[in-house]
Amino acid sequence: MKYSVLAAGLLFATSTVQAAPDSFQASYNVSNGNITLGKMDVSLSYTANGYTYQKLTKANGLAAMLSGDTLTERSSGVKQGENLKPQNYLHHHKNRRKDKRDEFTFAAPNQVKGKYDNNAYQLQVPTNTIDPAMLEVRLMEDVANGKPLTYQVTNKGKLHTYTFAKLGKETLRVPAGSFECEKVQRKDPQGNRDTTVWLAPELNYGIVKIRHNEKGDVLEAQLASFKPR
Repeated sequence: MKYSVLAAGLLFATSTVQAAPDSFQASYNVSNGNITLGKMDVSLSYTANGYTYQKLTKANGLAAMLSGDTLTERSSGVKQGENLKPQNYLHHHKNRRKDKRDEFTFAAPNQVKGKYDNNAYQLQVPTNTIDPAMLEVRLMEDVANGKPLTYQVTNKGKLHTYTFAKLGKETLRVPAGSFECEKVQRKDPQGNRDTTVWLAPELNYGIVKIRHNEKGDVLEAQLASFKPR
């Protein structure tokens, strides 16, 4: 289902101290125009020296009856002080017609080893390359700290450069309430798609809304609940 693009990635120099986001659990309503597609549950949790950021998206209502769509996306790795370093990534999209998986490991600081759609791959990447899920966590960190929003991201055996522009502040009303947000956006170089993200300072720069526009086909995830853990 189309919302897999949104969920994957679905998708951010004044402070000298950069703190990792606090642990949380959140829920989002996913829609395409006026049609509700499903629900996305997102959590960030820590152990003594590690982290897990997980997103589980499920179709509901008529969409569930027609497709049975589920999408699991997970980034896990180590926590070194306030720095989160990804090690393992999973993107598993399953419905009645397909079952596709992208799973990889940062085998070394500059090497990724994985398997996409049952095809193994290896990729040399720059230092500090991240996975698509960690991109959202980095956006929370970097918007909070006023840092540049350019990232090297790998998935499906390919390397991408994503740059977000800061668009200022905007107050949004979503099912979880009303929030003043920092708004950032990434435009595809070919002009075919753009992704806009709203982050709320009062939620430790948690994501309040994501909108993915691809050739006029608009998918959205809006915050329905947010709970610190």
